[in-house]
Amino acid sequence: MKRVVTGFDERGPAVIFRGEPPTVIHAGRYTTTELWVSGAGPLSAGVTDTSAAEWALEPPAGGACFRIVEIAPDQAGPSEAGTDAHAEFQAAHATDTLDYVTILRGEVTLVVGDTEVALRPGDSVVQQPGVPHDWQNRSSDTAVMVGVLLSAR
Repeated sequence: MKRVVTGFDERGPAVIFRGEPPTVIHAGRYTTTELWVSGAGPLSAGVTDTSAAEWALEPPAGGACFRIVEIAPDQAGPSEAGTDAHAEFQAAHATDTLDYVTILRGEVTLVVGDTEVALRPGDSVVQQPGVPHDWQNRSSDTAVMVGVLLSAR
């Protein structure tokens, strides 16, 4: 995956940084690639790659993150939290974030309470803060989503 980031180098001129994203987390059936993380404003372009910091489910208070999430097929049905890495989002979970999510490839089932919605490429979700939800891949192919998470803290 190619990631392109605009910014300034140490001398001051505007530049383009490119290459592989520095942070990829493998967590059970999920693989999350951090594309960018920002803290609370004011924001400015710089030379620090903020997505290389230690990974967290939520962005810093007042900040945002931009990520790609791959969900492997779950032939056994709904996921169970447990011994998998990052168990905090392996089943229904709630976050202090406002999430804008779009399905890029495959099919994902969004589960909120007793309601389920099948999502396909191009479908988008606004996931509001504090709402317990689960993303499930009941198909036989890996699904890919892109999301921007905005801190509600």
